[in-house]
Amino acid sequence: MLPIINGEFGIVKEPEIKFSDNGKAWLKLRGVAKDRVRDANGAYSDGDPLYIDILVNQGAEHLFESIAKGDSVIVVGKLKQREYESQGEKKTVFQINADSVGVSTRFSTAKTQRALDSGNPVQAAVSGLGAQEISPPPF
Repeated sequence: MLPIINGEFGIVKEPEIKFSDNGKAWLKLRGVAKDRVRDANGAYSDGDPLYIDILVNQGAEHLFESIAKGDSVIVVGKLKQREYESQGEKKTVFQINADSVGVSTRFSTAKTQRALDSGNPVQAAVSGLGAQEISPPPF
């Protein structure tokens, strides 16, 4: 089983939307995460950066319309290692296959706009998650 990872990443490259042979959209993001480190004098600075590709399937088109280079996103997904060969050299990359991606509001604001056309926004949200709406307790 692949490990679950979650974190906040800055988007360092314009998002790339692509379509599979059957027309399904997927999105590739290039993200960076950095630790804040404290030196012996107590001053903080950025630690070594971790650059990673983030692949998004579900909601790819909506996310493509919602973010740009320079934005921060919060990602939950599975960490995956991929190996390939380029010019006779074997290379290894790590990526996150995202289950969920949201815009971080730590350094900016975000306004959502419903993509689902429904008269009942609660029902639209519930349907989008594959869940069922339940009645509140009678008290």
